[in-house]
Amino acid sequence: MIAIAEPIDADALRARNEFLSRPGLHASATVMAAALDVSSRHAAAILGSLVDEGFLERTAEGEFVRSPGGK
Repeated sequence: MIAIAEPIDADALRARNEFLSRPGLHASATVMAAALDVSSRHAAAILGSLVDEGFLERTAEGEFVRSPGGK
């Protein structure tokens, strides 16, 4: 059986790679937007989806960090 999957967002993969390759990274949506060369709105959506899947957590200061169990 063939299942249709959601398209992979290359920007989301790049964001995930930033957090994987830089342990301890704390970044705001604005900083990630600049790093990925995307709009702040798109960066916020990407980071929000990574929070929803448990890969990232949001700090009290509004920055995004790798979740201790995030894979």
